[in-house]
Amino acid sequence: MKIQKLKTDPEVFQASWNGQKSWEIRKNDRDYQVGDALVLEETKYTGEEMKTGEWPLEYTGRKLLLEVEFILPGPVYGLQDGWVIMSCLEVSRAAE
Repeated sequence: MKIQKLKTDPEVFQASWNGQKSWEIRKNDRDYQVGDALVLEETKYTGEEMKTGEWPLEYTGRKLLLEVEFILPGPVYGLQDGWVIMSCLEVSRAAE
């Protein structure tokens, strides 16, 4: 089991926080495995906003700890090769 810290855009993070989204789609550049712990950290700005350099990387302090229960690797069902969909179970949450 590995602990993976992941930046998460505000809108997507909120859906996970509310329990509406129990999955993650990510590029599999970390060799995700069933049993891994994902620490989702909410960013103040979106990745697109930060990409321009206008906004810095800042965190809101809210975090979700998830456990990966299932992984569907691409290429399948329109998911590109090298990407995964992970089904996750919430373990805990924190708001600083």
